[in-house]
Amino acid sequence: MPRIRAATIEEHKRRTRAEILGAAADLFRAYGYADTNLGDISSYVGIGRTTLYEYFSDKEDVLVNLVESRIPGVVDRLLEGVPGDVTTRDRLAELIVRGLEFVSSDDDLGSILMREVPRLSEPAQRRIRKAHRPLEDEVTRLCRIGIESGEFRRFDPVDAGRLVFTMMMAASESLRRDGDAKGKMHEAADTLVRLVFEGLAS
Repeated sequence: MPRIRAATIEEHKRRTRAEILGAAADLFRAYGYADTNLGDISSYVGIGRTTLYEYFSDKEDVLVNLVESRIPGVVDRLLEGVPGDVTTRDRLAELIVRGLEFVSSDDDLGSILMREVPRLSEPAQRRIRKAHRPLEDEVTRLCRIGIESGEFRRFDPVDAGRLVFTMMMAASESLRRDGDAKGKMHEAADTLVRLVFEGLAS
């Protein structure tokens, strides 16, 4: 019988789950997602592989839970300190740039994990998109403020927010696939900001 490492069963399960995710984070960072297997993770934690299956169905489930556990902090960091005394356009542009800076980072675990998203199953990708909802909500909120104040053209704010957020995610995915994401980030951000606010008309 596995050794109980906490005062209660519930605390033991919470702690073991956190240890599994922490081990996965260390191993994914050190060796990459593709070259890490469940046996590596269970050995790192010091539990049996069958015990790991009590918490996660497979390696993809571990990855998705790890992303879900990291996304709230990532979104908080993206939103933190965005100037409130500038135009809504500048605030939205700043958020776009920050988002692309994040995905082009080489050393942030969240960025490393997000590069695996296009390879995941559709249900897993839906879970990760849902985890990004607070960021989409903030984009939509800024679109609504800009539309209501007359700073932006008259559009349905929900549709506008969804489209801007979708373009951010598409640009992020393109950067994640690029071997020179850091070098291309500023160009991609400038293109996206100009496309959002100027459109394609010459």
